[in-house]
Amino acid sequence: MILAHPVTFTPPTITRANGEVRVQKPITLSELDVTIMDNSKRQSVVARIGPCPFPVVLWEKAAYVAAGDYTQASVEARVLELLGSDLSSGLIKLFSPPVHVKPVVA
Repeated sequence: MILAHPVTFTPPTITRANGEVRVQKPITLSELDVTIMDNSKRQSVVARIGPCPFPVVLWEKAAYVAAGDYTQASVEARVLELLGSDLSSGLIKLFSPPVHVKPVVA
């Protein structure tokens, strides 16, 4: 997926269990290496964006059904939408595990 402009970001610093701190080097991308995973049984489409370790959920449940036979263009548009207008910040978020919030049952 070719980007209109290169984006540079620095992944978060890693602190290992032994206390060693590893500062990451900046990464510059002119394109996104996107792998799409479609699971019809779970009704979800996720995208992995290299070199980010965690995926982004493109569609799930009702949105998955509504997306139907999506196209490459619709996937690319959705990826850009979810990453937001500041691509570097969006990509940095994919270096942290997603937070799953359980619904509150009254």
